Amino acid sequence: MSGSGPSGRSADGTSEGSRQGLVRALAAMLPWNLVREVSAGQERLDRAESRLDPVEKRLDGVEARLDAFGEAIGALSERQDLGESTLRTLQDLLESINTVRLLAVDQRVDRIEAELAQAVNEVGRLRDGAMPAAEGRWNALFERLVFELEETASLVERMLASEPLPVAGFDQAERNLAGGLAKIQPLLVEAFRGSEAEIGHRLENTLPLLEGHAPVVDLGCGRGELLLLLREAGIEARGVESDGALVQGAIRRGLKVDHADVLDALRTLDEASVGAVTAFHLFEHFSGALLSEVLEQCRRVLRPEGILVAECPNPHNLRVGASLFWQDPTHVRPLLPETLSLFLKASGFKVRDLEYLHPFPEDQCLSPGIGPTVDPVIGGRIDRLETRLDELLHGPRDFRLVAVKQQGSGVRE
Repeated sequence: MSGSGPSGRSADGTSEGSRQGLVRALAAMLPWNLVREVSAGQERLDRAESRLDPVEKRLDGVEARLDAFGEAIGALSERQDLGESTLRTLQDLLESINTVRLLAVDQRVDRIEAELAQAVNEVGRLRDGAMPAAEGRWNALFERLVFELEETASLVERMLASEPLPVAGFDQAERNLAGGLAKIQPLLVEAFRGSEAEIGHRLENTLPLLEGHAPVVDLGCGRGELLLLLREAGIEARGVESDGALVQGAIRRGLKVDHADVLDALRTLDEASVGAVTAFHLFEHFSGALLSEVLEQCRRVLRPEGILVAECPNPHNLRVGASLFWQDPTHVRPLLPETLSLFLKASGFKVRDLEYLHPFPEDQCLSPGIGPTVDPVIGGRIDRLETRLDELLHGPRDFRLVAVKQQGSGVRE
């Protein structure tokens, strides 16, 4: 061993402290120390492994959960694929519904709406038109029944008492006229005008012409057959009649009838205040000058596009023109439809319709044909002759003209 110098360093130059550290390190490297360190290290490793076991278990649990999560994700993916497939199916179904079913539904809805609108219009028409008209007809029928019952009761009382049948408000001259005509008047009316039922039946086809043309003025209304029909149809109307006895009977029925001359009655009406004027078997009682005045007054009282309906005996029928026409002593002269049309045109009317009416019954006509034993040529000529004779003798007994008021004609009014 070498000695140390005064400075505390060994001969090789190392210090004392360094030598001591080295000694301790060498001592630590001795086998028993090394074993002890190894044992300590083993213990530490064991403790570390014991601590790692729970971590590994936790890691195993995490892995198991990750596997389950992966499986869940796989199942979710499958469900998502199924959901997408189902969604595509639903989309296709919705498109089908939109393109086909909804179109059919729209069409049905449109049809239902149209039918509903039609039903609403029909209900409105019934409410605004048919129901008031029906109510008017029922009221008119009820009033007519009441008046006819009253008239019948009054007539029975007067007949039992052998009294004339005056109307309140008529002067004594008219009462005397009614009494003087009590026996002959019904016979004259039946002979010249026909029975009341027959005349009423003939006039029924006139009602469609007068719808929408209220108020109506019926000139020469007679017993009021047309006025009764108009009242039942709910059409406002009044009549003009110069025969006092006929006026009395009409008033007892509750009809509005003026006892006046036709021309005087027209002059009292306001201009353009009437929708239609009717004259059935009246104009043949007038002279030419009077007919012109009456037609001009008719045009004055009619509204624009108002109508005049006139019916007269048909002189083209020889039985009528040469014989039956003169049965009524108040007739002036036969009036041809062509002549009346000229009078109407001169008075500011336009003839809209001309119709021939009421032919004679078939049992009064000539028998067609003369049998198979006669030469066919001669038989054909005789058939044609019989047909022509039937037209001249047994054809329509009356004609009816419908004329419309024209504007700006310059006719004197």
